[in-house]
Amino acid sequence: MKLKKSSGFMLIEVLIALALFGISAVYIVEGAFVASRTIRIMKDTRELEQDLLWARSEIFREIDYEKLKDGGDLPTVSMGEIQWETEIEMTNVLDLYRVRLSLEYDGNDDLGVEAGEREYIMLMLRPTWGSNSDFSTDRQRLLEDKREKIEEMEEERNRL
Repeated sequence: MKLKKSSGFMLIEVLIALALFGISAVYIVEGAFVASRTIRIMKDTRELEQDLLWARSEIFREIDYEKLKDGGDLPTVSMGEIQWETEIEMTNVLDLYRVRLSLEYDGNDDLGVEAGEREYIMLMLRPTWGSNSDFSTDRQRLLEDKREKIEEMEEERNRL
């Protein structure tokens, strides 16, 4: 009697191959969904950042200190209405101001933009603000201090 040699796969081999294929297909599909979700979130974040930068540039187009100091509202298409406030402080450099800008936006349900807040701190060179009553005495004091410092440096240089 000759034994017949089987050509083909056994049932257990086929089942293991199908199980491995099924598991790998699940992970591949899940990875594709995660990647597409991440890309969408990154795109939304980039658009939100661009909208916030636009809002910041619109706010700082105003050069009048009194109008900036009071804050205000800025209507937008994508983020609803933005309420903004500023805190402005003088620095030790003449006509250079430290500005803290707080933005609070309502969001837009139609576009999927959630409400949120953002805060920026920046240095701004605004020579016209020095004449404002909030800064005029500090500016004069700063000018006098700088003059005294220059005179001291000149005296020291002349002694050498």
